[in-house]
Parts: sequence; C-alpha cells; structure tokens
Amino acid sequence: MAEIAEKPKRGRPSQGARDAVVDAARELFMDRDYAEVSTAEILARAGVSRGALYHHFSSKRELYRAVWRDSESRLIERLGDAATGAGTPFEALGLAFGAYLDEAVSNREMRRIGLLQSRTVLGWEEWRQGISDLGLAAMAGGVQAAIDARQMRPTDVESAAHLLLAALIESALLIVTSEDPAAARSRAEPPLMEMLEGLRR
Repeated sequence: MAEIAEKPKRGRPSQGARDAVVDAARELFMDRDYAEVSTAEILARAGVSRGALYHHFSSKRELYRAVWRDSESRLIERLGDAATGAGTPFEALGLAFGAYLDEAVSNREMRRIGLLQSRTVLGWEEWRQGISDLGLAAMAGGVQAAIDARQMRPTDVESAAHLLLAALIESALLIVTSEDPAAARSRAEPPLMEMLEGLRR
C-alpha cells in the first residue's frame, strides 16, 4: 500500500564513512603515536560502526597507510602551488625544496605523520613502495622537466630523484627533531640547495 513506507535498504558503507574514519585517525595520529591509538578511539571520534571501518580497511595499519597517503598527496599539491611562480623548471625545484623545509617547521601533520611515524609503522619496504607514486614521482617529474629544459645536466632521472628526495627528507628530519626548528632550517637549507645547484647545467 502506498501509505506503508518501504523499509530502507541496507547498502554498502558510504564514502562519507571512509572519510570520517580517515579524518578521525589523522587527528589522533597527530596527537599520539600509532601504537597508542586504539581502533575503539578512532571509531568513537568518527562516529561509525566497526563494520564500516573494516569494510574500507582490513586493519589499523592499512588505515594508517591511507591517512599517510592522503597527507602526502595534499603536501605535494601545496609544494606544486609554491612552485607556480618559478620562471624555469629548475627554479621550480628550488622553490619546492624551500617550501618543503617550511612545512617541516610549521606543519604538525607532516611532522607527526609524514616524517616521524610513517617508516616505523609501515616498514621500510612498504614506505619506499608507497612513495613511488607520491614524492618520488613528483621529484622525478621535476628532474626530467629541468633536464628537458636544458637547465640540469643530463643524468639518470631515477637515481637523481631518489638521492634528492633522500636529502630533502633528511633535511626535514633534522628540522623536526630539533629543539629550534627554525634555526635548524636555516642550517639545513644552504647545503641542500648547494646539492641541487651542483646538478645545474
């Protein structure tokens, strides 16, 4: 009968539930280390059921990986925005490097999730595989663009991208583990930029 409402159909957990879980986990992982955050806390903050969480993520570790990848993707977008004012691809690399160091000083999410926990939680191999289409891909694209513009000496792009990214991350780690991040940034930037300049054509 028309006046009898149909029972709502039970559907798949929504994308909104996934986003809520990721957002809640991000907030908690920014405050405390991965091992100190329980699944129950994440569920309570997200306001979703355990079933909804495990529909999207098979484990807390997989959830952390999603949080980390989302954080890294947004960071790469911001670095790209910071480099838009560059006149050349080589200058764009320098601007992106400087912006990355700025983020290490001021961005708590990057410090806690991107730098201080990711390799410990995911393990070296999974972390390294994870950056292949994130920071490493962005770095390789920048190096290739500079070579194509004849602003960087011809070199193996993959090797150069790995080495430059490693130097960039280690510089950021010096910053985030320092009692005076701003001072550490001032000390780390000159040798980092000298390494980049060494590749200029």
